[in-house]
Amino acid sequence: MAGITSTGLGSGLDITGLVSQLVSAEATPATNRLNRREAQLQTELSSLGTLKGALSDFRSSVTLLSLSSTFTAMKATVSDSKLFSASLDSTSSVVASYDIKVTGLAKAHSLELTAPVDKAAQLGTGTLSISVGDEASVDVTIDSSNNTLEGIAKAINDTAGIGVTATILNNGDNRQLSLKSINSGAVNTIKIAVTDTGDSNNTDMLGLSQLAYDKDLGVGAGKNLIQTQSAEDASIIIDGSSTATTSTTNTFKFTTGGLAGVTLDVKSLTGIDNADTAKLDISRDNTTAINAVKSFVNKFNSLAETIKSLTSYDAKTKQAGPMQGDAGIRSVDSQLRRMLGGSIDGQSLSDMGVSVQRDGTLSFDSSKLQTALDQNRSGTMKLFTGTEASENVAAIDGLADRFSSYLDSLLSSKGPLNSRLDSLSKGIDRIDDDRETLNLRLQKLQKRYSAQFNKMDQLLGQLTATSTYLTAQFKALSSNSSS
Repeated sequence: MAGITSTGLGSGLDITGLVSQLVSAEATPATNRLNRREAQLQTELSSLGTLKGALSDFRSSVTLLSLSSTFTAMKATVSDSKLFSASLDSTSSVVASYDIKVTGLAKAHSLELTAPVDKAAQLGTGTLSISVGDEASVDVTIDSSNNTLEGIAKAINDTAGIGVTATILNNGDNRQLSLKSINSGAVNTIKIAVTDTGDSNNTDMLGLSQLAYDKDLGVGAGKNLIQTQSAEDASIIIDGSSTATTSTTNTFKFTTGGLAGVTLDVKSLTGIDNADTAKLDISRDNTTAINAVKSFVNKFNSLAETIKSLTSYDAKTKQAGPMQGDAGIRSVDSQLRRMLGGSIDGQSLSDMGVSVQRDGTLSFDSSKLQTALDQNRSGTMKLFTGTEASENVAAIDGLADRFSSYLDSLLSSKGPLNSRLDSLSKGIDRIDDDRETLNLRLQKLQKRYSAQFNKMDQLLGQLTATSTYLTAQFKALSSNSSS
């Protein structure tokens, strides 16, 4: 009893310590079982989460291979990017080459005063009716509060839908007014009609009417406004045509003919070595398909590595993967590899440069796919995307569709992976409940042990007291007898 530091009142025993040790002896095995079970479930939950992430990542690479646009992509190449640039949309489908000559750039109509005006000069009052091209005119009211050049410019800029911007240029006390159409193009010319209600205090500008302008009225249309830049269209000549193609902006968008889906942005009238003509080549873009297959191979290899790390056994370190022997993961791996060997019309992934290596990973020879696309694009596309149903011919699922369907079934909210993950999460929750139940049982056990030992301690106290009393009586009798 050397280790006991506190005693019971009757027995001298460390009752608190004894009860604690007995309860601990009961709790430790059960707690360890729960901890081991929870660790196992957490490991399985984490492993399945890792697998689900790898499958989702692989699924994203399959999506590109299921799109016909991946294999029908086009590209535009310009021989002189100083003259113009070109882009294509999904409607572009004709392989062709064109000589494009840039003969004009789009310009916005610009006007300015013939001479600067003193900043304090007032130009009179009235209404400016400003229109651009065929658009309806917009009225701008000019009164004594805003009839300086700066006030007129602000009133124009503050009026919505006018299609014109006004700019004031400063030169000491003088101000210059510049008006410019927001939109370029020959049709977007500025017209200004004036309703004059008062004279100016500037002897060179007698009234607001001096800001009137209409190029169709000829010389003198605006005595104090002159044209600094005419409104012009951009123009190009395609393959030496006698008819120029025009645009109100420097962008040409083609919606019909061989150039359908092509957008040209002209930049300059002269390019490299002062040339005014550049070649536009529209051709098949195999890069999109090659990158899509390359991504498919890389994502599959990443998935294969994940599955290997979860299920393999390292003989050197004698370490097993957390999901070694899991039938569900083995089934997924087996099904994916069977699908890799699928074929359509006698063509398979190996014909596209995708091969299975001895270690189970995939390799990719892009030159082989390049050849397949050049020689049999429709067959190559059919292998991945399949074909739609037609009269008397059923639809055919491509390899990408097969992979997509299988992966979607695995990853769906009610699929086997999510079902297992939900089951594991519920199992972990039940362990928390089991711990609570164990704690309640141990509390009751502690109370029972404490009550039993305290009762024993009381009994031992009574017996000790009786023993002490009897001993004293015997000693007294013995003493009397001796006398």
